[in-house]
Amino acid sequence: MSVTSRGLVRLLGLSLSVLLGTASVSGVVAQEEGSDNARPLKVVVFGGHPDDPESGAGGLIATLTRQGHAVICAYGTTFRTGREFFGRPEAEVRQGEAAAACEVLGAKPKFFPFAHERLVADESTLKQVSAWLDEEKPDIVITHWPLDAHPNHHVVSSLVWRCYQRQGGWNLYFFEVMTDQQSVGFTPDLFLDLAAVRDVKHRALQAHKSQDPEEIWRVHERMHQRRGAQGGVA
Repeated sequence: MSVTSRGLVRLLGLSLSVLLGTASVSGVVAQEEGSDNARPLKVVVFGGHPDDPESGAGGLIATLTRQGHAVICAYGTTFRTGREFFGRPEAEVRQGEAAAACEVLGAKPKFFPFAHERLVADESTLKQVSAWLDEEKPDIVITHWPLDAHPNHHVVSSLVWRCYQRQGGWNLYFFEVMTDQQSVGFTPDLFLDLAAVRDVKHRALQAHKSQDPEEIWRVHERMHQRRGAQGGVA
């Protein structure tokens, strides 16, 4: 997994351009805040659809929850109007799959009510997303890199960015999905070694049975290896 921005450096406690994955988050927070007792962090990983937080940041999510931090996987849309999988409404199927994936990762799901074809970055949608983030008060939000070939990914990234500009109060980071097919022009400056949580990420993706999860995994395995080569690990 890789992200770009300047935020998770502080989260995982290492400087830019070095390999991440072994630092204790709680220890770093205590040092940064000058506190003897570090508090758990709340992190929102905001994706366009079920399977996006898992494929783009599943290793990070598993790492954080293992360290005692709270992670919410937010999904901008879970259905197209009138579409079904396995003879059931798409929303029902995909929300169930996402809930199962979150259980594997130790995270909690948040589903927004927008249909795939109606998810737009208008003022009404922005108010709903902004109100939810204001209520949750996360320390960190991680979302799609804004240059993305999938319109839902781009919209979610735009909504989160605009909330960040309006509200502040939390750090913002970006993840990549299906690099060069969906995320475009992504240049990470932060890397996470997935070795300890790779199988957890794989199991989380396998929960998305309606989405050909093994094909998603194959694409992301190539991404893992590409970024691993850059970071000096497998």
